[in-house]
Amino acid sequence: EVHDLLQDYELKYCYVDRNKRTAFVTLLNGEQAQNAIQMFHQYSFRGKDLIVQLQPTDALLCITNLPASFTLEEFEELVRAYGNVERCFLVYSEVTGHSKGYGFVEYMKKDFAAKARLELLGKQLGASALFAQWMDVNLLATELIHSKCLCIDKLPSDYRDSEELLQFFSSIHKPVFCQDEGSYVGGFAVVEYSTAEHAEEVQQAADGMTINGSKVQVSFCAPGAPGRSTLAALIAAQRVMHSNQKGLLPEPNPVQIMKSLNNPAMLQVLLQPQLCGRTVKPGKLHKPGLLGEPPAME
Repeated sequence: EVHDLLQDYELKYCYVDRNKRTAFVTLLNGEQAQNAIQMFHQYSFRGKDLIVQLQPTDALLCITNLPASFTLEEFEELVRAYGNVERCFLVYSEVTGHSKGYGFVEYMKKDFAAKARLELLGKQLGASALFAQWMDVNLLATELIHSKCLCIDKLPSDYRDSEELLQFFSSIHKPVFCQDEGSYVGGFAVVEYSTAEHAEEVQQAADGMTINGSKVQVSFCAPGAPGRSTLAALIAAQRVMHSNQKGLLPEPNPVQIMKSLNNPAMLQVLLQPQLCGRTVKPGKLHKPGLLGEPPAME
């Protein structure tokens, strides 16, 4: 009966709990899910008004910095190694049809997702080091899965010319946020644009450009968070990977670090003192230096 009710949609999964009189279904994508909610919420079925809503999940990850040539089959193989998967998909450009280098995976259990996030964080795929983070299921709507933020990686480790960096990434569209991470890890920055379309145009033009003799990699960050929060998440992840690789510090708990990013006070701690902020105001470029001293290691 559920299949008949949803015959106009592509069902990937359907489970009916007869005791709770509830059906759990997975459709092709977020757009179909939103459409089904609009169509069937409070729809009369067998004399009852149906309640249709998105199923909450705490087992959804976004995996970024995937190689551009990475296929859906390869992505599925990568994420299934950590547990049973409810669904997974790559995000493709609506203009070119090519992969944008990131995808989503929802696991059957949160334990699987937690294991995958820890294992995938910093995992090398060719020249790319993956980044994995928890995501909100509400971001899976078609208009929200396209990121407005870019990560500029492989900058020279001593690069501190924030004014030049801003000029480089303002040539096509002016960003609303542009900031180097400014810590001892070195080598990357985050740029946020007002629309996902602007971010995509800049990514296509800037990926592989040379800055101070270094060929930089420009990739999409996970969608949903503003540039400042995205930068804080990347800083936390880089610190975890750096300390694990070098063995200089006791291994931190990355789950606690990433959860702490929901706390505004913790964001300030992560972003200071190395960040003095840079929210770019339209029509005006500021001259003062943006980066404080790198944080001291004790």
